[in-house]
Amino acid sequence: MAHAHATILSMMKDEGPRLLEWLAYHRLIGFDAVWVYTNDCRDGTDAMLDRLASMGLCRHRPNPVPPGKKPQPHALTLAEKNHALLDTDWLLPIDADEFLHVRTGDGTLTALLAACPTGTQGIAVNWRMMGSNKIVAWSPDPVLPQFTRGAPTDFRRGWGVKTLFQPYPHLKLGIHRPGVKGAAQHPDRLDTLLDRHWVNGSGLRLPPGFMADGWRGSAATHGYDLAEIAHFAVQSREAYLLRGDRGNVNLKQGKYDATYFAVFDRNEVALPDLSAWSGRIAALVEDWLTDTTLRRLHDQSRDWHRTRLDELRATPGFAAQMADLARAADTPIAALDELLFPQPLAPEGKALVARMRAAGIPDRDIARQIAARVAELEAARDARDRAELRAMGVLS
Repeated sequence: MAHAHATILSMMKDEGPRLLEWLAYHRLIGFDAVWVYTNDCRDGTDAMLDRLASMGLCRHRPNPVPPGKKPQPHALTLAEKNHALLDTDWLLPIDADEFLHVRTGDGTLTALLAACPTGTQGIAVNWRMMGSNKIVAWSPDPVLPQFTRGAPTDFRRGWGVKTLFQPYPHLKLGIHRPGVKGAAQHPDRLDTLLDRHWVNGSGLRLPPGFMADGWRGSAATHGYDLAEIAHFAVQSREAYLLRGDRGNVNLKQGKYDATYFAVFDRNEVALPDLSAWSGRIAALVEDWLTDTTLRRLHDQSRDWHRTRLDELRATPGFAAQMADLARAADTPIAALDELLFPQPLAPEGKALVARMRAAGIPDRDIARQIAARVAELEAARDARDRAELRAMGVLS
């Protein structure tokens, strides 16, 4: 198998209607290799990927998840052992609802790498959370023309990163950023990682604190000038319920609830730039669909989602779920600190929330206390990162 210049690694389940747009876009911007691990597909995504692989457009591997294991971490473990996948100059692990949006030059990967400082070995690209555009109904139509509004750059809850990087010895794959295997037993391995030249989405060098274990930007390290990851985490309200029906890659029960939707359904800023690719994407997809087998599988996948959505619409509670999402969609950023959202908290934080609830403290009061404590921690991280960047000469 030929050495690749730029490779995408992804994990998928039931992504058939969106698959071709996602694949076409990333091939158009310059990724010459795409590896996808799938598990428990109901809609034929796995069969579509097998056909695409036979056409030379991607590589597909099954992810047989053992009982009790989480699909995403298990797939990453399999990928770490895949020498052909790692035989690449650059690697980007991303999900099927994420698009690398290059905001410099002609929008290609070549333009992004050219805009980064000489010697760059990794780019930690911040999320840009994309909203529902207030669309209610599910549609199999492409994502990019439908959802063209998102969060402002100062939306701190959306500063998670995905990392485009050059593989290195003792690599441990992660969905947000890679680390090193055996760092506790072999400190020199971590030192090697700390010495690597990673930059943020504006091309600015990242500090040691981030290099060691960071997966989110701070006020000192986030940047959007050159690139961002457009994260279509919610899409339409019906699409969101379909997503919850599919489950999630880390087996988090009830992850895709109305609170998650309220936090990440951000529509404050018009962000139409990615939709400018839609014509070229459509032409390339239509060319692929001249393959009659792929077209049949694609149509079957879309039909499966229509049928499954009809089944969900007929279930008790569907109307109430849609009403909850309608209320969630009206939540402004300024009100999020009054919304209890324990999902991203560490285990001790979740335990604290449980104790406060058991003591009868209202959710809004708990949310305010948690938000105040998180703000303190984030301010401390901002200060640490700024101090490190000053010591490196990146900030004056």
